[in-house]
Amino acid sequence: MPETQETWIGRSVPRLEDPILIQGKGQYVSDVHLAGQWTMALVRSTHAHARIRAIHSEAATQLPGVHAVVTAQQDEKLGRPLPGMAPLSPPALAFDSVYYVGQPIVAILADNRYIAEDAADRIEIEYQPLPAVVEAQEAALDHVVLHQDFGTNVLEHFEYHSGNGRAALGQADRVITATLQMGRVSAQPMEPRGVAAHWDDVAQMLVVYDSTQSVHRAQERIAEFVGLDKNQVRVIAPEVGGGFGVKNGTYPEEALVAYLAFSLRHPIKWTGDRFEEFLATYQEREQTHHVQLGVNNDGTIVALVDTFYQDNGAFPGGGMMVAQNTARNIPGPYRIAHLALDGYTVMTNKVPQAPYRGAGRPQGHYIIERMLDRAADVIGIERIEIRRKNLVNPRDFPYATGIAGVTLDSGDYPRVYEELLAMVDVPAFRRRQQQARQEGVRLGLGIANVVEISAGFGFEGVRLQLQGDGRILMSTGATGQGQGHRTALAQIAADALAVSPDDIVVKEGDTQDIAKGVGTFGSRTIIMAGNAADRASAAFVTKAKEAAAQVLEAHVDDIRWEDGRFFVNGVPSVSLDWKALAAALDQSGAPPLRHEDYFSSQTATYGFGSHAVIVRVDEQTADIQIERYVILHDSGRVVNPLLATGQVIGGTVQGLGSALYEELIFSSDGQPLTTSFLDYRLPGAVEMPDIEVYHRDYPAPGNPAGYKGVGEAGIIPSQAIILAAVEDAFSDRSLKLDFAPITPIRLFQQLNGEKGGAQ
Repeated sequence: MPETQETWIGRSVPRLEDPILIQGKGQYVSDVHLAGQWTMALVRSTHAHARIRAIHSEAATQLPGVHAVVTAQQDEKLGRPLPGMAPLSPPALAFDSVYYVGQPIVAILADNRYIAEDAADRIEIEYQPLPAVVEAQEAALDHVVLHQDFGTNVLEHFEYHSGNGRAALGQADRVITATLQMGRVSAQPMEPRGVAAHWDDVAQMLVVYDSTQSVHRAQERIAEFVGLDKNQVRVIAPEVGGGFGVKNGTYPEEALVAYLAFSLRHPIKWTGDRFEEFLATYQEREQTHHVQLGVNNDGTIVALVDTFYQDNGAFPGGGMMVAQNTARNIPGPYRIAHLALDGYTVMTNKVPQAPYRGAGRPQGHYIIERMLDRAADVIGIERIEIRRKNLVNPRDFPYATGIAGVTLDSGDYPRVYEELLAMVDVPAFRRRQQQARQEGVRLGLGIANVVEISAGFGFEGVRLQLQGDGRILMSTGATGQGQGHRTALAQIAADALAVSPDDIVVKEGDTQDIAKGVGTFGSRTIIMAGNAADRASAAFVTKAKEAAAQVLEAHVDDIRWEDGRFFVNGVPSVSLDWKALAAALDQSGAPPLRHEDYFSSQTATYGFGSHAVIVRVDEQTADIQIERYVILHDSGRVVNPLLATGQVIGGTVQGLGSALYEELIFSSDGQPLTTSFLDYRLPGAVEMPDIEVYHRDYPAPGNPAGYKGVGEAGIIPSQAIILAAVEDAFSDRSLKLDFAPITPIRLFQQLNGEKGGAQ
């Protein structure tokens, strides 16, 4: 970047994507209207586990406006396994058995959704009910095996060991044992999933509009299922109204719409409703951990041993990485010499699980943070002190945790932690807490530290092209869902190309615009696409110098680039800016200036954060209010503080929902009992405080630009920190909370000596 160039990285540039969205001009899948399209509706299983004996569809086919009633019995290709869900994949349409309430069985194509839904009501399905298994530990015993060909309900079992593990517990002064659980949650993005597709006969291409986080991965899945070459499938993600991980996996609806649009040569569209979002969109969390933590009397951690179960639902909706990622995060930012982790991913008769914002990070930190609280209480030291005692220090870097190659690499954990404690002013809070308790008011303080592991695999790319008006078009396969990628990537390129971010037009999520891509998840986009933008911009300037040399009739070595202008060395009065260069190339008949580049890395980044929350609890009603929430977060090199803060706050609010309110409940026979916002409570503005976020900048050594992820920073400690704060509010009563969320009814039961676990 020229010395005189204005710097954009590090500035809170307002989001460039917002003007269109706040005017209601954004186009989502539901806004895509293909000429003559048919609407798809689905008949879904009403049983958690059953055999399909017969499907009666005659009454539906006779309804005016119905064009097709499709089953896997009629088209055996729809009974094939969906791609990308190894080692066990469901069919696009169930044909012999169903494994969860909401699994698609029949697809109806009609003129509109109203007719399609009416037709769905006329479908009659004969079932033979089978025993349902809805609890992971019970399912792991294989008394009822869901998938007979697979032979077991245990989808995956793994062990991670570091040091002596279980043997080291005998060396500890104290061994604290606990069973810790967390409930099942649903992402509930503002925009439910949707897909629309049509076959372009002229281009010989299937064009798919998909509310997805990964257009290139969707392209591969669709091509494989439909039976086309990948280059014959174009996937476009319009605006995507939230994803949080669950719009990243393989879904029956995506395969069905694409396949039917191709095979029938007719435009097809499906947009899910909120009920379907509860019934069929993949879910997460729901783990049970049996933990032992060995500590010495001074608070030093000796060993941690954990056997845990991940409720996976009926199929591996998003792979099996959630349990593995849980294990990777259990050590957190603490020194633990001896670890023994035993993880089971188990299938049950519920909606399949897939990574949801955090994807194992909250679970792992929930375990270590809760166990540190328990240990501090048992040995009689402050919960603050036990964390201080065991935090990884800067002199320890690089610090290998001993789990799956996780090596903490940068930052100053103790310094950030002490800064947080000073901001909260713990001694002053304790005085206020005691005074409030005398007045009948319960205040509690929760403290937690987190490591945010981001990226660490794959690649991402950008494609730059000089447009005729002098602006630069940047295309990337990293599909945003509201994070502000277009603004941040524009800032990165603007610095490198010596222009304003307004001069960078960022286009996301179209496989036609860039050859390859991985997608947006795991807080990876700025790390991967941001570094790709740096690389591409440098090469783009080099190509621009060559083009300018031709226009200015000079040798390329004599071309200087300064403050966004190209000129011959020594003759600055005759220069070309980007607009003049574009015009000159156009006038000469030369092709537009373009460059495509990729950044690949197998090195993860490790952000760090210290969180503190103060809660106020009504002892009579068990209502929990958040009085204050403070976060110090090491975000690496921050591109846009406004966006980074927004991501941290958004994740925090989402996490507080799963700590206080959100829980999916199933009956003993696998029926979902929370299928609307009347039963599943999301946090709102009334419940949330003004969250204070302060960034610290310790650049990541694992990528050239020093970026770290921030998208999951807020959600990671939420369940642990809320339970800690509520316990602290009742420290005189030795309250022990082992289950999140801590809903009012669950807390009320705990305070009154009743069973307060999972319900």
